[in-house]
Amino acid sequence: MEHNQDDSVKVDEIANLLARVKPLEVYPHEEVLATILIQQALDNAKLTATAPGLSIAAAFDLIVAAEYYGKLANKGWLYCPNDNSSLLIYPYTNACPRCILEGRFSFHHANKPPSGTIGKTTSRLLCVFLKLLFKINSQDLKIYHGIEPIDVIIYDEKENIVLFSEVKAAPLTTMPLAVPVEIQTELGEEGELLSRSHSSTDNSFLSSSNLHIILPQLKDQVYKYELINLGIRGNNNSSVWIYEQMGAAFNKDNQLFSRYFQFWSIAYSAYNKAARGKGNLPESVYWLTNACGQPIPRPVNWPQRKSGEGYESISDSKSSVGMDRTDDIKKGIYQVLKIAASEKPKHSKITVKTALLSNIHAVRHYNDYLLELQDIVWTIDETRQAKIVADLPPEKEIFNLFDGIITFTESHIRDEWINQKFRF
Repeated sequence: MEHNQDDSVKVDEIANLLARVKPLEVYPHEEVLATILIQQALDNAKLTATAPGLSIAAAFDLIVAAEYYGKLANKGWLYCPNDNSSLLIYPYTNACPRCILEGRFSFHHANKPPSGTIGKTTSRLLCVFLKLLFKINSQDLKIYHGIEPIDVIIYDEKENIVLFSEVKAAPLTTMPLAVPVEIQTELGEEGELLSRSHSSTDNSFLSSSNLHIILPQLKDQVYKYELINLGIRGNNNSSVWIYEQMGAAFNKDNQLFSRYFQFWSIAYSAYNKAARGKGNLPESVYWLTNACGQPIPRPVNWPQRKSGEGYESISDSKSSVGMDRTDDIKKGIYQVLKIAASEKPKHSKITVKTALLSNIHAVRHYNDYLLELQDIVWTIDETRQAKIVADLPPEKEIFNLFDGIITFTESHIRDEWINQKFRF
């Protein structure tokens, strides 16, 4: 009788968890922009005959960018003079993006949000994308916010399967913002009027500035850029405005996503090549990707770090792409094992599966941290005597360490249910 009671408690535990967690709420402005971007990504994949996951990963960077753009500040801008057009630029890596495209490195502090904020933002937006992709693919799955140590819960009520997930996500690149301005001047030592040089500045007229996205373009083997007009924000400090304007920009120009994907795919390829130590000097747009490191070659005037030894990075490893940060990988491995050991052996009517989720796989660190673990299976041996499989009872259950390492760009899946539901 006691055994049956214990089984009843175990059966109810996961159901009780599902009753306590909050479902993912997708706000209207998120759903509108995400729907536009995902549909254009899928259309782009057909036109370019590329894997849909690549275009979806590129689209994911755009919705993350919208969230970043909604937090624009007056401080942190950079004045970049040019013979043809001067710009105030709001960069997301530690260098002037226009100068990078012209083959020069000019240091300027990035406006990247704090790491803790990035993790929460990207985790949530990844789930927004997944929810809409499930809808497009006619997959009736519910997404819930997890409770420590679970990040995200995905529930298949029809098949009575629950996926407990650890999420590690971060964008490959965030295109900088710019405001066209007139040439700035200053007085010289003799009182003469001089053109102002490349320098940090404040944007005192942010609410009335005509904001643009800087979109790099490769033409005839030379990098140029175009400015994507987002309009004037006014006094609206809500991020809803930027979501609406980005949606309008991509709806209005049906070739815009294609041009953006050309830039993104070159940057992604450059990140891959750099990760594998292939090629000579990286493409210019590589220096617009996260975790790109220190400039090569390093300019003589490149600043040293304010704390610690060495020189500043354009973007350091703390900003690694997707799940590529080593601390995130190690934590993710532990969390997935911890969740699985706590939940999988229970005799529940609900089947438990576990996975790592991200937008981009661990391009740099997969072989070092995940390759040897991806096909591990495990069980619990209460006797502590088993040395080989034959020492275990024949009915003893075994479990995957990872039922899936799931990303838009490249996945490793050991479970048929995950294989059916997560097709990108």
